[in-house]
Amino acid sequence: MEKNPILIVDDEPSYLELMKDFLNQEGYTNVITESNPLNVLPLLERTDIDLILLDIFMPEMNGLELLEKIYAIYPGIPVVVVTAVHEVQIALKAIKLGAYEFITKPPDTDRLLLTLRRALDTKLLESERDSLRRTLYEQKPGRRIFSDIVTDSPIMQKVFELVEIFAPTNETVFISGETGTGKDLIARKIHDLSPRRGKPFVAVNLASISPSLFESELFGYKKGTFTGAFEDKIGYFETANEGTIFLDEVGELPIALQGKLLRTIQYNEIYRIGEAKPVQLDIRIISATNRDLLDAVAKKEFRADLYYRLNRGFIYMPPLHKRGDDIILLAEHFLEIGNRTYNKNIQGFSENVLDALKSYTFPGNVRELENIILNAVAKTFGESFISSVDLPKEYIKPIEFASNKPKPTALNLAAEEHILSVMKTVGNSVQRAAPILGVSERTLQRRLKAIRERRN
Repeated sequence: MEKNPILIVDDEPSYLELMKDFLNQEGYTNVITESNPLNVLPLLERTDIDLILLDIFMPEMNGLELLEKIYAIYPGIPVVVVTAVHEVQIALKAIKLGAYEFITKPPDTDRLLLTLRRALDTKLLESERDSLRRTLYEQKPGRRIFSDIVTDSPIMQKVFELVEIFAPTNETVFISGETGTGKDLIARKIHDLSPRRGKPFVAVNLASISPSLFESELFGYKKGTFTGAFEDKIGYFETANEGTIFLDEVGELPIALQGKLLRTIQYNEIYRIGEAKPVQLDIRIISATNRDLLDAVAKKEFRADLYYRLNRGFIYMPPLHKRGDDIILLAEHFLEIGNRTYNKNIQGFSENVLDALKSYTFPGNVRELENIILNAVAKTFGESFISSVDLPKEYIKPIEFASNKPKPTALNLAAEEHILSVMKTVGNSVQRAAPILGVSERTLQRRLKAIRERRN
């Protein structure tokens, strides 16, 4: 069932053996067990894992802390939390940190197996989608592949040139741009092209951290420093040692901690809370934000010296509506992915949809466009092209035309003639024609109405 091992992390040896035997009997023959959570991250560095079953309450490291570190470095591995204590707050925190599912011990076997199958299927689908993105794009002559960014835009080619300039260095890089423009992809590409590739890449969204936890999350703390500090905590910076840390939404960092970040950059060291001795690091810092940090500097909300120290290399990610024909290029790209993902054979878009996509501003940028197209593909049945009526309802208004009538392209006319020919053959019976055309009766009635309106 699985190509790579399933990893079970729990401090009870008897439970580990029981779960391993159970999974073996169910056909999961490649299972690894680990009783010490401190060994998990080193294990993940040298072993490809398909799925993790993770306990919460363990003496060496809390499972929630381990879960957070796993998803910071290995976001593609689904983690199912299995623990003996069911508390709503713990479950919510686990899911918020990225857990695929939360199951209480002893687990219901049917639910556990269903969760495993779904999690593994999801991972496989995402892996295939990533591979398909690369394969489809590489097959298109004259186009340049750069990570997951598909583009023919000159403005994006400039971005790629800057990445290639900054990547081999050890300088800080600052990435500015709207939400959904791909700042995280550019940060990872810089890491992948740098001498640090193969070392940790730790992405931290500072906007998701409570202000009271910034220092402990970033720098860690010593056991016994304050109430609840039952063990030493390794922060994100130490987790990223020898690699790259990506500070997304760096503008959210409180002014009180900006000086500590500046010192970290200057001296390559951090101080855990409660310790007087610094921890030496070998780390590269990449930061990003959708805020105007120069404006924040002018308002004294962000330190000028930190801004300029973060900004040794600057990359601006343009919004999608500034990338010209990339909108259609990306739409076609996502359509191909959608066809493979949902086993469809949709050939393209009606002219009114193409014109609408070109004129829409896309406040959510590439991420929003991907959602629009994949939703449309998933909900389109038996049709050879996507029209405005096939789009998810939440997107119809913002990209709709004053007239819903599609322009009579050769593709549209061929589809119409085929529909009318089948209708004539079956005596204009919608009930008989729908199965032949591979659509529902409701969809066929809608298409016939659109044909009549266009031809009148």
